[in-house]
Amino acid sequence: MPQTQVVRTTTEPRESLTVFLLGVRVNALLRPRRWMWVNAAFVRMDAELRSDPALGLLHSRVLPSARGVTVVQYWESTRALLDYARRPLHSAAWQRYLREGGAGAGVWHETYEVGAPQSEGAAHAGYEAVYLNMPAHGLGRALGTVPIDRGTRRALDRLARRRARGAAAPAAPASAADGTR
Repeated sequence: MPQTQVVRTTTEPRESLTVFLLGVRVNALLRPRRWMWVNAAFVRMDAELRSDPALGLLHSRVLPSARGVTVVQYWESTRALLDYARRPLHSAAWQRYLREGGAGAGVWHETYEVGAPQSEGAAHAGYEAVYLNMPAHGLGRALGTVPIDRGTRRALDRLARRRARGAAAPAAPASAADGTR
C-alpha cells in the first residue's frame, strides 16, 4: 500500500488580530418579509468588505444553517472592525433592525481579540458579545448572559469592561459548569 503524505501548514505569527463571529437566526420562518432584508443587508456588507481590503477584513467565511447563517471574519484589528460598524451601510442596517424591533430574526455577534492587547493601557486582549431576539448562543450559552445596560450598550464599552476585569473571570453558570450545553 502506498504511503500518503500529510501536508502540514500553519500561519505566520502576527502581533494581534480580531476574530468576529456574527449571525442571523430566523425567528419567523413563514414571514420572509420580516427577515429577508436582514439577509440582503448581510450580502451587501460582505460585498463592500470584499471589494475594499483597506477596510481591514482579512478573510470571511459564511456558514449556512437550517435557521440562519453564521459568518466567521478575521480582521486586522478591533479598531478596523469598529470603524466599519460606523460606516453608512452597516449603520443603516443596524438602525433599521433596532427601529423595526427585529421580530423576524435574531442577530448576534462575538468579538475576540487575539494576541497582544489592542488598546492602550489594556493588560490583555478582550472579548465581547451581544445577542438580540434569540436564545442563548455560542459564548452566551457557555458563560451565561446578562441584560445590556447603559454601561454595556456599545461593543467598545463591553470590551473595555472585560479588559478591566483582568484575570478575575466570573464563575461559569451551572449549565456550563456541569457540562450540559
